[in-house]
Amino acid sequence: MSYTSSLLRWLQRKRYQYEVTFSLYMLTPAEKFIFNSFLFLFISMIIIAASLYLPEHIMNMWYRAWFYYAGDDTAPAAAKSTNLGTENGGLAGGGFYRMDEL
Repeated sequence: MSYTSSLLRWLQRKRYQYEVTFSLYMLTPAEKFIFNSFLFLFISMIIIAASLYLPEHIMNMWYRAWFYYAGDDTAPAAAKSTNLGTENGGLAGGGFYRMDEL
């Protein structure tokens, strides 16, 4: 058995397991498309939200843990020098502005 045919059989088996697990085998093709679209959108929103806000959340947890450990708010130099790739402290949407700053 060649590598491509075994890979194809494995993918077919995984697709079958997916359809049986979520009971998609009894839906019409249009219903399957709608369900898979919602699932894809939900998972993609989770991934985008995690990639945007998880690094900032981890840094905040690091600062709090350091505060509980050291008793002051001077975090280690390596953590403070990290800006998470943006100018405004890692907020991807541009940060928050007060109305008088605009």
